[in-house]
Amino acid sequence: MTSSLLRELSAKVQRIEYCGMFVDLVRTSRGTVRVGSMPDVTKFVTEHGFREETVVVPGWEVSQAGDNRTGEEFVLWQAQIRGGILKEYVGLKHNVEQLHRNLERIFPYFFDDKNLSVERKDWLGKWFHLNVAGPVYRNGELEICFEDGDIVISDAGEVLYRRNDFWPAESPDTAIENLLKTIPRDRKTRSHLEVLPVGCGNGVYGTTANTIVRFGEYVIWIDPCGYPAHTLARHGVHWDDVTHFLFTHNHEDHVQGFTACLQRARKYNRKLKLILAENVFRVLADLYYPLFPDLEEYVEIVPLQPGVPLQLGPIQIDSRWNHHILPYGTIGLKISAGGRCFGYSGDTKYDEQINEVLDRAELEAEWFSSCDLVFHEIEFDNPDSVHTHWKQVESLQEKISGRVLGYHCFFLANSPFPLAEEGRWYVLDGHC
Repeated sequence: MTSSLLRELSAKVQRIEYCGMFVDLVRTSRGTVRVGSMPDVTKFVTEHGFREETVVVPGWEVSQAGDNRTGEEFVLWQAQIRGGILKEYVGLKHNVEQLHRNLERIFPYFFDDKNLSVERKDWLGKWFHLNVAGPVYRNGELEICFEDGDIVISDAGEVLYRRNDFWPAESPDTAIENLLKTIPRDRKTRSHLEVLPVGCGNGVYGTTANTIVRFGEYVIWIDPCGYPAHTLARHGVHWDDVTHFLFTHNHEDHVQGFTACLQRARKYNRKLKLILAENVFRVLADLYYPLFPDLEEYVEIVPLQPGVPLQLGPIQIDSRWNHHILPYGTIGLKISAGGRCFGYSGDTKYDEQINEVLDRAELEAEWFSSCDLVFHEIEFDNPDSVHTHWKQVESLQEKISGRVLGYHCFFLANSPFPLAEEGRWYVLDGHC
């Protein structure tokens, strides 16, 4: 993941920019006010040394770069994991309540004390204080006014920020179209299964975990990340060469690119081919309906039923329900073609003692026994986290012959377990 740009717009206003998206940060007597969001916003704010006390929630906006609500879930996870402060979320009633409602659908779920079942936690109120501006919000001498489609921030009577005055002259869509003109299209028919880890990080570190799988004329993008055009371009992949978009579950770090991909489909009046379980699609559709009330006009669903093989041309996709912290489920994958097989754990808590209690054969290491290559999520620091500790992945590797590489973690130059390399094509031709 490349660094974001910090620009000074005025003596009191700075802007963080990344791949056509931005958030503005206003220095006030009541601390820093952040206006809007963007995918990976918590990483960018940390990168530039900010800690915002107040978050302004504008109307929901989308471009081919992404939308201005995605990013907020991991602001909360960052606080929950590392500690933080209760933030004041401010907006017009429908905007701030809509954001709160969507976060309620995903954020408060976690394992019980034994990591066996999913529980709903009373966490959102620890980090998100909802404030409806009607149309003005006041906190001491700080005033945030929503008027005539603008957002005006004043402090002690001095206007510090008018959102419309700082609006960029160029649409991110223009820059994206120009970028895509520089990326060669690739319409080759492939006889070997090819795997590209576009990102191996998570919601806290690096580029979120996402992977391209190619065979024949098919290009499947697993869990498209934020800033699709730019992120794929860094690896020489043209966004429009992707034929199918596969989503494993609804956590934000696995759906970051959904709105950008759907916006491109809508702009060009074509169908976004989605491979996903019915549970996952239902939640996606519910969460993003206010932004895309026409969503179903621009998607073509290829239903994924865990336990039932899916044939996609010459490709077979086997899937399972994982053991993870969402009640709607998360998916693990095996993708087979050309006599080879690639396994993708998805987010899961693989633990041999827990598996003995759960007694689900599909969660055992042997589920991956047919795979030549497996990407398995990995956690280095905390054996009791909701993710798989590296010693458990090491044990899994001992039980199967295929090569296992860790992903969905921060990068360690001297990792105790081999990691997938971002940007490297793994060709499953017997020499992967």
